[in-house]
Amino acid sequence: MLLTPAVVGVAAGAAHGEAVASGGYTAVIRRTSYGVPHVLATSVGNAAFGQAWAYAEDRFCDLADQIVKVRSERSRWFGPGPDGVNLATDFAYQSLGLVDRARDQLTRLQPEERDVLNGYVRGYNAFLAATGAARVPGWCAGQPWIAPITAVDVLAYQRNIAILASGDALLGPIATAAPPSSLDGALPVGAAVTTEGLQGLQEQRALSSNGWALGADKSQTGRGMLVGNPHFPWEGELRFWESQLTVPGNLNVYGASLGGLPGVQIGFSDKVAWTHTIAEGSRFTFYSVDLVPGSPTTYYIDGRPEAMTSKQVTIRVGQQNVTRTMWFTRYGPVLDLSAIDPAFGWSTTTAYTYRDANIDNDRLLRVWLNMARATDVAGLRASIGRDQGIPWVNTIATDSAGNAWYTDSSPTPNLSAASIAEWAAHPLGALDGSNSANAWVVQPGARSPGLIPFAQQPQLQRRDYVFNANDSHWVPNQNQFLTGFSPLQGGEGTPLSARSRQNLRLINGTGRFDLTGLGTAILSGDSLTAAELAGYVVTSCRAQGTRPVYVGGTPVDISAGCTALAGWDRLFELPSRGAVLWRETIGAVLAEHPDALTVAGPLFGVPFDPANPGRTPRGAPTNPAPLLTGLASAMLRMRAVRLPLNVQLQSVQYTVKAGQRIPVPGSTENVGIANMAQYEPFPGSSREPFMNPGTFVEGSDLTDRGYVVNYGTSFLLTLAYTSSGPSARCILTFSQSGDPASPHYADQTLLYKNKQLRDCRYSESSIASDPKLSVKTVWG
Repeated sequence: MLLTPAVVGVAAGAAHGEAVASGGYTAVIRRTSYGVPHVLATSVGNAAFGQAWAYAEDRFCDLADQIVKVRSERSRWFGPGPDGVNLATDFAYQSLGLVDRARDQLTRLQPEERDVLNGYVRGYNAFLAATGAARVPGWCAGQPWIAPITAVDVLAYQRNIAILASGDALLGPIATAAPPSSLDGALPVGAAVTTEGLQGLQEQRALSSNGWALGADKSQTGRGMLVGNPHFPWEGELRFWESQLTVPGNLNVYGASLGGLPGVQIGFSDKVAWTHTIAEGSRFTFYSVDLVPGSPTTYYIDGRPEAMTSKQVTIRVGQQNVTRTMWFTRYGPVLDLSAIDPAFGWSTTTAYTYRDANIDNDRLLRVWLNMARATDVAGLRASIGRDQGIPWVNTIATDSAGNAWYTDSSPTPNLSAASIAEWAAHPLGALDGSNSANAWVVQPGARSPGLIPFAQQPQLQRRDYVFNANDSHWVPNQNQFLTGFSPLQGGEGTPLSARSRQNLRLINGTGRFDLTGLGTAILSGDSLTAAELAGYVVTSCRAQGTRPVYVGGTPVDISAGCTALAGWDRLFELPSRGAVLWRETIGAVLAEHPDALTVAGPLFGVPFDPANPGRTPRGAPTNPAPLLTGLASAMLRMRAVRLPLNVQLQSVQYTVKAGQRIPVPGSTENVGIANMAQYEPFPGSSREPFMNPGTFVEGSDLTDRGYVVNYGTSFLLTLAYTSSGPSARCILTFSQSGDPASPHYADQTLLYKNKQLRDCRYSESSIASDPKLSVKTVWG
């Protein structure tokens, strides 16, 4: 029997009529194989209720922990934290006013937004009430800080997600900023807390992704196809979670989401599919302001003094209250950037501050809900342009008619030409904030004053393909470039990463794709560097013979390494022998020559050509010495941890689930592979214990435990539209549940070991026929 709205109402009403009659929420949660929940409900509010309940069953602790964080209560429950990290986040989040902003947003929600939000909060809390704090699944069970959440909590956390690529990386500088000779004194926060976020901004964070949208001309069905391949953490609060939400006649969407964000952020509906990749551009601007002599909290604007504003912030540290004064310019919070350079600290003459493009982004609740209702790419584009709420990602989309579309609609500061030149010339991208001409330029059509309007942001629609792999907007297709946009959207005419170029090799290496071919391509063990250089290295090291190559004065006979690479299949598959040696070789070259993947010289012979960015730089270098030295260094690294030079990848690269080592395919993007697998020391801000990677070999990401993986391919979606609707295969690589006691804690990870995708059960008939189907009605 198919579950229809009538059946939902009868099932819920018959068993729990009082709760429904009193205005409560109800939903049917159908879990299929691997624990994927398909929520069926009679309204979007009820669907959100069911989604939150199902999420809490799988990942309750993730959101509970983040709510404590955005409430600025970590110091209360956990003390100052290592290097004072809890002090920094508590003071910074209060300074940013996430809770106050959320409280104000709550009064302005559209009716449907309010229903979705209230349903989500009610579902999470109803699960907690039914389960009890002592029995919630996961690492936080029984903790004294577990409590019901509120609508304000969820909105505050969504705002925290919105500033992930801006203010959230500046928490340390916000918290520690104080005027010279401040009575507050220095906040006991270690430099590492400050530099971690700043380093993440400078390196564009570890978060990355591949996204392909294929149109009719690249699809065997003559309809749209999609690859959604976000590279996200396998630990912490930023793990994706999979679900389907169905409200007959209103909504039917399948895909992945982040906890605390109702709906689906990467996924598909009957006629439209979309994915996201982290955008390269700037989500904020730094400003320096000249201070009035003798008054470090007064600054000049066009020669006239303007007083900073202040805010008294009090947090609890254990049983004590601690108060600190936070300072603001017209642009935003004052920062202490002295961890980068003492000259960027708060002195008697200068202070640094910033303006955030996402601090007032209140559209996260509605933007993905509206996207899920689009019936084609044009409708998707219209909804994104109307809401302008996607915070820091590109969008890559396709539809059943065979249209492929790309945009970077991320909120981006709108600067004048003169300000752009000043921004580009400063090592931090800082503007002279004492000159009002450097203010953001206000134009009609933007979500908030001073942002670039959606109509002026990069967009492209084609019938063959568009793609992005975290380089800027300028090469969405090998044959069509997007130029003439603000450099704050990202660079133009600049080299692509090795991973982007490998994506193009994979896309253009096949004529028309079928669904199976999409999965095979994106999970390919092939890499750009191996294809271009492995043969050259073997030839060169054979010519070297037994003559030593010197690494820091140490002679190394590389002939054994040469033999190992000669026997390598040049793939990063689990049985491959030589893959580890190659990864370390490329890593060693990059340690000495950080730009070697984008310029000619150490790795490539043909230089970058902006007219041919997908194929340059390329080819073997003139001088093999950097690569042979890299090989020698790689051999020393592997010998330091007693690894055979021809060790199989599956013996070295793995993740750990409930004490079980599970081999993981893929490699780091430095080798130029699409399927990423690596270790990220800061996969999120969760207090959940993270995997121990072991002791790193100097200069390498190899440890005495091998390559421990906690980041990379996460929710992988491959989809093809057919005459009978969407057909999709996918996998959640780290599995659905965060509870080691769950049967769905490692089941998909075992599939991923063999690159085995599974059916995304979207249709009612597919759901009903699943041999593992379980059905229950929840209410509250």
